[in-house]
Amino acid sequence: MKTKSIIANLNARIVIALFFSVLVTFSAYSQDNNEAVTTIKGKLIDQTSKNPIVFGNVYVANTSVGTITNSDGEFILKIPNALQDRQVIFSFMGYKSVSNNLSDLNTENIVIELSPQIVTISEVIVRTNNPTDLIKAAIKNVPENYGSSPYLCTAFYRESIMQNKQYVGIAEAVLNIYKARYSSEIEMDRIKVFKGRKSQDVKRMDTLLFKLQGGTDVALNMDIAKNPISFIAELYFEDYEYQPVLITNIEGRETYMLEFDQKTNVQDPLYKGRIFLDVNTLAIKKAEFVLSPKGIMHADKYMVKKKPANMNVKTQSGIYSVDYREVNGKWTLNHVRYEVKFKVDKKRQLFSRTYTSTVDMAITDKDTVNVTRFKNSERMRSNQVFVDHLTGSYDDDFWGSYNIIKPDEPIQEAVERISKRMKKYQSKN
Repeated sequence: MKTKSIIANLNARIVIALFFSVLVTFSAYSQDNNEAVTTIKGKLIDQTSKNPIVFGNVYVANTSVGTITNSDGEFILKIPNALQDRQVIFSFMGYKSVSNNLSDLNTENIVIELSPQIVTISEVIVRTNNPTDLIKAAIKNVPENYGSSPYLCTAFYRESIMQNKQYVGIAEAVLNIYKARYSSEIEMDRIKVFKGRKSQDVKRMDTLLFKLQGGTDVALNMDIAKNPISFIAELYFEDYEYQPVLITNIEGRETYMLEFDQKTNVQDPLYKGRIFLDVNTLAIKKAEFVLSPKGIMHADKYMVKKKPANMNVKTQSGIYSVDYREVNGKWTLNHVRYEVKFKVDKKRQLFSRTYTSTVDMAITDKDTVNVTRFKNSERMRSNQVFVDHLTGSYDDDFWGSYNIIKPDEPIQEAVERISKRMKKYQSKN
C-alpha cells in the first residue's frame, strides 16, 4: 500500500457527525507578545491590470520576518523596531521584485505595483534533461539548500470551512514550530499552538458538524523538501508521466519548470501539477498541484474518516501549493495552502451540500540561535481536531505584534455575522 502512506500525509481527514444544537463559540489561547513594532498596511497589485496579487510576499530584506497578501492582495506587516533601517521587499513569482526603505513608506494604504516579468519565447528553452534525474538531484541537494541544523520558526495558520458559499467555521493561530534537520529522515517536525482563536456557526436547523482532523500536521507535511510527496519520491516515478523540462527566468533567476500527471492506469489518487527548481542550486522553489482527475475517484477512502451511514461523501477537488524563500543563502519554507472540496448527500434529502475546507500557513519568523525542541506532550498531534484545541475571544488587538495573513473581506464579514449570532443567542439564554 505504498500510495496510501503518501496520500495520507497530505490529506487531513474530515469528520462529519450528527449535531443537534446551535454552536457559536469564540475563543482565545495563551498571551500577547508586546514587542515594539512598526505596522505597515497596504495592497499589492499588478501594474498593468491593477488586479490584486494574491499570496504575494512582503518581508524585511535579509531576514525571515514577513507575511503574504490575502485573496484581495492586502497585507499587514509588523516590523520590529530593531529592523527599522532595513528595506521591505515586495515580490511574487513571475513579477519583478520591488524594494523600499521602511522610512520611505507610509504606514497606511500603501499601494505597491509589481510589473510582470516578460519572458520571450526565445528565453523559454526546452531542455533534454531527464525530469526524474533533476528531481533526484534536487532531493540529494536538500541538506545543502535548506540547512542541516534544526531551527525554530513562528507561523500564522488559518483553517476555514464553507458550507456551499457561506463560512461556517474559522480558526486561526500563531504556531511555534520546531523544524527538524532536513538531513534526517527520522527526526520529525513538531508544532504547538502559542495563541489561537476560533469562531463556529452551526445554524439551528443544520444537522451536520464538519470538522477537519490533522490540518496543522498536513500543513507541515507540505514541506515537500523535508517530506517528499509521491511526484518527487523515486519509488513512485513509475506512476507518473513527466513532460519535457522547461527553463525560464523567474524573479531574476533561471528556473526549471517540470510538469507531471499520474498515469491513466494507476488506480490510486495521485497528483497533477508543476514543480519549480532553481537552476543553480536545484533547490525546490515552488510546487503547485491538484488531485489528478485520473485518480480522484479513489480519494474518498483516504480523506473521509467518519460519517453517518445515511450520508454519501464524495471528494470533488484538492488544490495544493507550497513555496520557499531564500534567506541568507538558505531556502526556507514560506507559505503552504490547500483547499479540499467535498459533496455531501443525505438519504431522503433533495439537495446536496458542498463543503470546502481551506488551510493557509505562512512562516513569519525564524530563529536559528535559541533552538530548543519542545516537549512531546506540548505538540499538536495528527489525530487532533485543531478547532477543538482552542478556547477564548475575538477582538481587533488579539494578535499583538505577531504577523498574520490579513483576513479577506468574506472572512471578515463571516466573523461579524457570527458575532451577531452569538450575541443574539446569548441574549436568549
